[in-house]
Amino acid sequence: MHLKSYSEHRSQTAMPAINLIVRPDQANFHLSVSVETDSATVALPLLRRAAQRLEELLTPHGAKLEVTDFALPQESGKLSNSPLLLHGTLILPLGTDLTFWERAQKLAQIDDLLRALVSEGKKQKPAIELRRDLPVFVVAVPEHHREALVKRLHERARSLAGSTKSVLLKQLQVDRPVVQRPLGLESVELSLPVDGVGEVLIS
Repeated sequence: MHLKSYSEHRSQTAMPAINLIVRPDQANFHLSVSVETDSATVALPLLRRAAQRLEELLTPHGAKLEVTDFALPQESGKLSNSPLLLHGTLILPLGTDLTFWERAQKLAQIDDLLRALVSEGKKQKPAIELRRDLPVFVVAVPEHHREALVKRLHERARSLAGSTKSVLLKQLQVDRPVVQRPLGLESVELSLPVDGVGEVLIS
């Protein structure tokens, strides 16, 4: 029976996801606008004007509104009992060269603007209701960081090897999408799922 020498010993480890912490470059607010009327054809122009009004106010701040959905009520009966909803995302760019306080100031300005619009909408007839969620801080194009993530993968492999070992990356695939997990105004975690194994050769 042939026995392998110690120098030929190999161990394989599945490659974990690679993570990277970066500064987010935009804040996304989910918005919904609703109006209570007796007719969908009457409500739609009102919602459109509300969206246009918001877009005009956002322009000086470098922000924009992306309308994403229009929801008709599912219930039968009067629309006044089940308002129509317009959904959208307010996108506020956050320059990565700005300080924490400069970024916070941009957020505060948008918050003031939205609060004013909420008050303004309640005074209209029929009333326009604007709701917004707390901002989510993200990277606009996560794929721009793919190269840095792949570089970190190779750095991790070299660090695992040390001076007395070598690591061979086998069946390596890094073509899955870069995913992100918002952590706050100053940080977002990017992850690159990796398929493959690292084979450690112990000399």
